[in-house]
Amino acid sequence: MTDADLIKMLTDGLISVAPDRKASFQGLTLQKSIEELGLDSIAAMELVSYLEEQTGLMFPDEDLATVRTLGDLAALVRGAS
Repeated sequence: MTDADLIKMLTDGLISVAPDRKASFQGLTLQKSIEELGLDSIAAMELVSYLEEQTGLMFPDEDLATVRTLGDLAALVRGAS
């Protein structure tokens, strides 16, 4: 999966969990931190669930605990697929 594919999936997931903030999710990079996105913990877990549904993967809680950026999420997808 390319960076562009992952960014598209992450953007779609963010729009899914926070549709009222769609405009702020345009032009994302993998270096963007979860904190910068302004997601609360529930929205962050909804994003993870979205990614798991889209990829058919399950991410271990101990790996999720280390996620700080969109790139970290992308690495989980790449590492588990």
